[in-house]
Amino acid sequence: MEENNKGVPFFKRVKWSIFNPENYELFAVENTKVTLKYFVTLLLIFSLLIAIGVTYKFATTDLRNMPELNGYLSEELIKSIESMAPIQLYAMFYGISIVYIFAMYFVIIAIDILILSILGFLTSRLAKAFLKYSAIINISVYALTLPIILNMIYILVRCFTNFEIKYFQIMYNAVAYIYVVTAILMIKSELIKQEAELAKIEEEQKKVKEELERQQEEEKQKEEQRRKEREEEKKKKEKGKKQKEKKEKGDTPEGSMAIRIKDKCNDNNCS
Repeated sequence: MEENNKGVPFFKRVKWSIFNPENYELFAVENTKVTLKYFVTLLLIFSLLIAIGVTYKFATTDLRNMPELNGYLSEELIKSIESMAPIQLYAMFYGISIVYIFAMYFVIIAIDILILSILGFLTSRLAKAFLKYSAIINISVYALTLPIILNMIYILVRCFTNFEIKYFQIMYNAVAYIYVVTAILMIKSELIKQEAELAKIEEEQKKVKEELERQQEEEKQKEEQRRKEREEEKKKKEKGKKQKEKKEKGDTPEGSMAIRIKDKCNDNNCS
């Protein structure tokens, strides 16, 4: 199963993570390195797109009016930045933004995965699914796929507009936890189904074994019956042979006696 899951393309994994929670069973048993690769790839795409929005906001906003940079940029540095060629400035800012966003969200999302995996582990114990913690980690990573994409869209919208959603972080965590719980329950259901099928197979095997033993016993009895019949037939033949030999031996002396009596009578002139 793990080998079959290893070659699944990245975007197909994204699709499965969002629309096919039944495939979380495959994610749960795959190698953690494969899951980590998926997480890094997803976060890299996230960083590349978010950096576009951040660069756009940087390009369309006066540095002096950006509260995020207050206290970090001096007047001389601002003038030096403004004197640079726009393409060079934006390219450099875009590259720095990618590294900064990737590093920052790697830590943030890693903490989310840790918290989510602990909640998932406790949930699996309450649901009596008893999954390994490594499996819960894998599930947690894929469960964050949709929240990460929604977060990316939300940040981009905020970069291009001033639209804001209250309690977005709560929704972010709730969606991820729903995916984890759904995956655990579906895996448990699949395990129960597999156990039932296994019990059915074992029952069928038991029946087949009993039938084979019955046939072997019948064959053994038939063989024993044939052996007895052969022995009886042999005894009958031997008995018949002995009777024949005995009869032949009995006829020979009687005939000789008749000849001797006849000869005697001839000597004595018997009439």
